[in-house]
Amino acid sequence: MRNSLHTALILRRQETVRLLSGVVLRVVLIIGIAELGFATVIPLLPLYLTEHLHASVKLVGLVVSTFAIVETVFKTIWGSVTDRLGRRPIIIGGLFLSSLAPLLMAMLHVPWLFVPLRLLDGLGSAGLWPSAAAILVDLTSPQNRAGAMGLLNMFFLTGLALGPALGLYVVGFAGSYKAGFYLASALLCVSAITACLVLREVHPQGSGGEDGTSSQARNSAGAIRGGRSSTFFLFLLLAFVQMFAAGLLAPILAIYAKRIMGLSERAIGTLFLFLVLSVALASLPAGWLADRFGKRRMVLGGMLLASAGMWLFVFPPRLDRLTIAAVALGASYALSSPAWLALVSQAAPPGRTGLAMGASETAQGLGLVLGPLLGGLLWDGFGYRAPFAASAALLTIGLILSALTLPRMRDLPSGPPGQPQG
Repeated sequence: MRNSLHTALILRRQETVRLLSGVVLRVVLIIGIAELGFATVIPLLPLYLTEHLHASVKLVGLVVSTFAIVETVFKTIWGSVTDRLGRRPIIIGGLFLSSLAPLLMAMLHVPWLFVPLRLLDGLGSAGLWPSAAAILVDLTSPQNRAGAMGLLNMFFLTGLALGPALGLYVVGFAGSYKAGFYLASALLCVSAITACLVLREVHPQGSGGEDGTSSQARNSAGAIRGGRSSTFFLFLLLAFVQMFAAGLLAPILAIYAKRIMGLSERAIGTLFLFLVLSVALASLPAGWLADRFGKRRMVLGGMLLASAGMWLFVFPPRLDRLTIAAVALGASYALSSPAWLALVSQAAPPGRTGLAMGASETAQGLGLVLGPLLGGLLWDGFGYRAPFAASAALLTIGLILSALTLPRMRDLPSGPPGQPQG
């Protein structure tokens, strides 16, 4: 018993070393730096538009939604392109394109010009995640993929958590919003240059076209294509339901924390930073657990936690109850996200990994775009508990869909394992 446990720990340590070296580490570092740049702009843009350019709040909403909609739609498009042209050029081109946006923000003085500028920014950003996730799929075997996805999540969320605070700190120190925009542009440029220098093109192992594929293998691939396609579309539906449930809360969480719970802005910001960083740090071990104990179990367990935690918000607010709910929701994302990404890659149509990762992100993005519209209406029309009740109900539906969908993954072959490369 001790020998088997010792062997398992050695193998896990070897897998950790493999993940933290070579192309995998380069990819997640590029993503982390890029997300730090993107997130730096998040709090600066609304303040700069309203306070310095005297734009209306409606225009700010249009500027923000333009980026979100363009990025959401084009993730699937760029994901498909990356399957044909390669991952590396899409990452580098997207980062250089997005690096222009903050630079131009510091120079423009006409508020409405920020709308086409954010369209350009969204186009560049959209290619980043599908390409990076597809590289990790290309590099890792299905048995170890959730660990790699957990590492990607960790760097992404760390950049997302630190970026807004970094942007506001630089603006306060320099006394100018332009300094924050220049910093964001510099971070995106550094990420792009790093990708140029250290990221080489990666090709999936065992997917080298029809030349070395037997007719029996092609027939087998055709036989499973229908099963993969139906399962994959169920995954997209599930992704939309989950993020629609989360999106319901986007416009009202800060209002709830301040009006109902009586928290200050500083306390809200501190809680957000603590929660996101905690989830980021938990993502890597959660990926290892998913590879060891089963990805389906981790996804179902995470969704069960999310559903239970959200139902707690429906009850009369108490700090201890809401603390438990927040911990449950954070743990649910940390546990399920790496395993979910790994399962999406397994359900992808053969040779269309980039498309699959992009389509999954698009489905989630649509939920995050549409959810806030309904969340605000529910708050105004039925009271502060209504958005939480609707979100909890959707998460429960998602849990049921997951329980019905995920067992199908047992019948889908994982595809040829890729070997991590230096």
